[in-house]
Amino acid sequence: MKQLNELLKQEKLEEGMRRILVIINNEKGHTNQLMEPRLVSCSEKEQTVTLEFPVLEWQLNSNSVMHGGIVSTAFDIAMGILANYLHISVTGNMAINFTKPIPIGDSLIITSKVTSFGKRLITLSAEGRLKSSGLIAGSAIATYAAVRS
Repeated sequence: MKQLNELLKQEKLEEGMRRILVIINNEKGHTNQLMEPRLVSCSEKEQTVTLEFPVLEWQLNSNSVMHGGIVSTAFDIAMGILANYLHISVTGNMAINFTKPIPIGDSLIITSKVTSFGKRLITLSAEGRLKSSGLIAGSAIATYAAVRS
């Protein structure tokens, strides 16, 4: 974690997250941009980032709730933004637990946390909650492989 703390001192985490979200939101037509992620909060001390993903009509499955693949995409973006802040990286693996449906008109609020940080691999965990009730809608863990520093 010493390396992580050194990186966080070089650039404020919030500034880094906002910079990455500007890039994402300018990628017109790309999946990340279509998901409309918004920064809710971040904490350098706790090494966390929280993003909001509104449930949009195009994301619905036949039961009128956010499609599982879209939920997975939201988790990948929420954890990946923090992983990419630390190293340019790609998703190595990801496991997701779905616990509540996420209906249209609500938002999925995902908080990602660094659990381990090495030269080549970064592992993060995440918890997703419904904005409307605060109930846990899912959780995930993922490992990202550094492509380059």
